[in-house]
Amino acid sequence: MAKRNIPAGLVSVGYQKITTNSTAGTLNSTCTAGNTFLISVETQSARLTFDGTTPAASTGILLLAANSPYWFDGIKGADIKIKGAAVGSVLQVQAWKHRGE
Repeated sequence: MAKRNIPAGLVSVGYQKITTNSTAGTLNSTCTAGNTFLISVETQSARLTFDGTTPAASTGILLLAANSPYWFDGIKGADIKIKGAAVGSVLQVQAWKHRGE
């Protein structure tokens, strides 16, 4: 079940709307400062990796649009790579960091 409230002690660092093409992408420089992410998959499904490797059609964590949004905590933003399951997948990403980091 999706969380409905932002946990205490988080500071927003950035927002990004991503429309995928045929190559894997990364988060923008403001979002990479985060370590907690709320990711909404708006259209077709998408694949993510959290270790800097490039996702492909059959590799990476599959995020289904029907199960969106997704909450990830404790992830380095610079290591996230995103690839749409189909060209034109749209994702909305809100990034936070823990207060004091």
